Amino acid sequence: MRTIYIRKLRFEEARIKLERELHDAFMDGESYVEILHGIGEGILRRMAIDYVETCDFLKLVETDPMFRSNPGATIVEILAPSKEYINRLKS
Repeated sequence: MRTIYIRKLRFEEARIKLERELHDAFMDGESYVEILHGIGEGILRRMAIDYVETCDFLKLVETDPMFRSNPGATIVEILAPSKEYINRLKS
């Protein structure tokens, strides 16, 4: 699982990095991505969730907050073809 670190970044920098790395993960055929946004005031968490909800190829992995291993992270499922299929398209 790929991890995207946007913690301690400014809002705009975090948004650009999140978009770029999620699209890279999609093209690399990743199944899941963990977005580390930290806890703080929740601004980066909200931005990450809002972005994921606008993309057709992404799905939030909902887990009970009581059992979540890291409250400063959000796990996203990438609804994409297999790595083999993507590698054929890249060739």
